[in-house]
Amino acid sequence: MPFIPVADLADIPEGRGLRVCVNDVYVGLYNIDGQVFAMEDTCPHAGFPLSEGQLEGCVIVCDAHGWPFDVRTGFDPENIDGFPIPCFAIELRGETIHVDIEDRTNDPRRKSVRPEN
Repeated sequence: MPFIPVADLADIPEGRGLRVCVNDVYVGLYNIDGQVFAMEDTCPHAGFPLSEGQLEGCVIVCDAHGWPFDVRTGFDPENIDGFPIPCFAIELRGETIHVDIEDRTNDPRRKSVRPEN
């Protein structure tokens, strides 16, 4: 699947995430010092939108239950042996954020170099 334009950089609120829907998948976008990260926007505990939580550095904390997740890796920073929330490849083209939901950056089967199309 190609990269799909989903938002502008200016749309992401400081200290919070922005929820977008890409082909029926909810994705949270996070701007950390000008670098954008995309992670599935569903807390595994009860499905609450993570993007509604508070961003503390690189960690989003679920507003409903207090579970933390590093938006760069999808892992709970206190339990890196657990299963991560899927994170997705992004491209920033000018000020527009593009997401590829089929390219999960924290999938261990992911190739280190993205093939040219």
